[in-house]
Amino acid sequence: MLSNETISGLGFLHLWGNQLTGDIPDCWMKYSSLQYLNIGNNMFSGTIPNSVGFLTGLTSLNLHNNEISGQIPFSMRNCTRLVKIDLANNDLDGSIPTWMGTSLPELMILILRSNNLSGEISPDICHLNHLQILDLSDNRFSGIIPRCTDNFTAMATKRSLAEYGTGELDFNTYLGFFQDSATVTTKRNELRYDTIVALVTNIDLSENNLSGDIPKELTSLTELRSVNLSGNHFTGIIPSNIGDMKQLESLDLSRNSLSGEMPNSFRGMSTLNYLNVSYNNLTGRIPESTQLRGFNASSFIGNNLCGPPLTSNCSSSDGPLKKDDNHYKSSSSSSSKIEWLYVFVSLGYAVGLSIFCTTLLLKKSWREAYYEFMENMWNRVSAYFYIKWRKLTKPSG
Repeated sequence: MLSNETISGLGFLHLWGNQLTGDIPDCWMKYSSLQYLNIGNNMFSGTIPNSVGFLTGLTSLNLHNNEISGQIPFSMRNCTRLVKIDLANNDLDGSIPTWMGTSLPELMILILRSNNLSGEISPDICHLNHLQILDLSDNRFSGIIPRCTDNFTAMATKRSLAEYGTGELDFNTYLGFFQDSATVTTKRNELRYDTIVALVTNIDLSENNLSGDIPKELTSLTELRSVNLSGNHFTGIIPSNIGDMKQLESLDLSRNSLSGEMPNSFRGMSTLNYLNVSYNNLTGRIPESTQLRGFNASSFIGNNLCGPPLTSNCSSSDGPLKKDDNHYKSSSSSSSKIEWLYVFVSLGYAVGLSIFCTTLLLKKSWREAYYEFMENMWNRVSAYFYIKWRKLTKPSG
């Protein structure tokens, strides 16, 4: 048994990956010295207890992959030293609390992936200027991306791993041996980062109901490594200065309603090794670069794009030109000529017939000659058929 003195002095509690069940105990007021709490990957149910708010020294909270329901408790606003929150893969509902942006000034990692969270993403989240990993994917968020994302200054600042071990909190190491980690989805794969988690920068808002355009403020986050906005309802164009994101390694904009052309600034994104813009309304030529040509054609399908790596060629107006377009144009031209020929022949016949009929009506000598000609023709035709008929009906023998 742990004594009350031992419990009150407990700094780290790591119960990850067991088969623990039931509700999370509502007893955290006893653990005032706790800095690190990881009870992820179990089978806990119920809600997050309000007594978590007594953990005022807590820097890392991981409840990942349980069956926890309810809302994020208001009492957590007291955990002002939190650097990491991972509540992914649960059944949480409600919205992101507005206090999260104003009460957690040190927060660097916020992972709420795969819950039932809804509502709009409040601009208050932009107060988290230390944020480096923001994963809100696979929820039911709606509305637009706040126009203040350029306040995520940590995503625009180049840093080295050494910087994270010099302050009061060593982000990766506790007591010199305990490493923290984070699991993020990038390039459509879940990757677990341990020792270099402090250098990971990621925004994942995929699989929600977000709409509006992609804010240009997002492109100012020049140290981002991964951006995933797929599976939403974004419209408008891809920001023209997206090429400013020189460190971007993975970009997924697929399954939206983006339009316009792919910006030429894509050519300068030399670190990009995963790109997916499929199933949008993009048009025109794919920017020519060795980097973009190396991607699979499936990254661009479902649009009206042309040029490598797609097989559709581009016309002079930078639109798709199919292989048999020239044949079609030639056939169309020939068909058009034939149609006009029919029109002129028909007009000529109609004009000639009308002149002939008019002349018959107005000129008596022509009319009498015409009637005489027709009478002679009738007599000849009648005599011919009469003779034929007699031969056929004459009895044989």
